Amino acid sequence: MKTETLKLGLINRLMKVNELSTLERMEELISQAEMESRTKKSLEAIENNDVVSIDKFSKENKKWLSNKYSQ
Repeated sequence: MKTETLKLGLINRLMKVNELSTLERMEELISQAEMESRTKKSLEAIENNDVVSIDKFSKENKKWLSNKYSQ
């Protein structure tokens, strides 16, 4: 099944749900799945040494902020 088809099917099913508690539970499950996905990607990046040092990150952040507010 294609990703887009699955997404549309899930949206259609959710639109039929009327119980608030069920919708809240679905929101929790989606949030958990998103966090697990982000965690997996982060761990893979660490394993591949695709990371930025805190010092470099801090410098890039300061540069970004100064550019953002000087325009």
